[in-house]
Amino acid sequence: MEISSRTIPLSETSMSYHVSQPNSAGTPIVLLHPWFGCWQFWKSVMTSLPDRPCYAVDFYSPATGDWSTVASPTDLADTVISMLDSENLDQVDLIGNSVGGIVAQIIAAIAPERIRRLILVGTGANTTGALPGFAAAVDRWTKIARSGDVPSHDTVEDTVRMLVTSRPDNATWDSYIQAVRETDPTYITAVLLAARELDLTPQLHRISAPTLIIRGSEDCARTAEHSAALAAGIPTARSIEIAGAGHSPMVDHPAEFLRLVVDHLDAVIPTS
Repeated sequence: MEISSRTIPLSETSMSYHVSQPNSAGTPIVLLHPWFGCWQFWKSVMTSLPDRPCYAVDFYSPATGDWSTVASPTDLADTVISMLDSENLDQVDLIGNSVGGIVAQIIAAIAPERIRRLILVGTGANTTGALPGFAAAVDRWTKIARSGDVPSHDTVEDTVRMLVTSRPDNATWDSYIQAVRETDPTYITAVLLAARELDLTPQLHRISAPTLIIRGSEDCARTAEHSAALAAGIPTARSIEIAGAGHSPMVDHPAEFLRLVVDHLDAVIPTS
């Protein structure tokens, strides 16, 4: 399956995204990757859904220019909405993982008419109570970036490795590491620190899209309590846990993840 790249201009930089099956008739799917992951995390989903246009946003791409105006989840949500406008996508299905899930919550809350179905993966309304191992990894990354140093290959690989319970093939794995290594570490840090300041709990009631919340049982960052809080705050939401999966189950449990995605997106959900 061919995946093409497109770009939209921003005020002082640009944002790239990657598109498969743009002429398919199904509801478009927008895919938002986690921090320390990358848009390539979604390739298995994109190639498995030939009847749906898929748009995988590259949140690292603004780092090639002056990223100061897009250095928060709220700013990134605005860039995604700009991409929807540019592509004339009036309504989409939205899937976000981790920081991508935070951005997805913001979009679904501020533009609920644009989101038909929502899937939140390994995320929460805030980062309070994040598991200590991952929080420590973020702190180490922040310390390195603030010192002006560049994280080593081993540091990047160790951090990416925390997101999954099993590695894909070497070529795919190397593409993940390269995507993170090529991104300005101070930009990565700025968005992470901005995410730590957010609490979207008061906005969850604004989300009208039927929502599926997915968490891997071995998630390194998010707890079952994060998922429960989302399920309690979003009016039409349900939560499920994938046994043995990590923070990004589309990578380590792709078949089960895809089944849950398709079931949710295709389900007939009665309106009240």
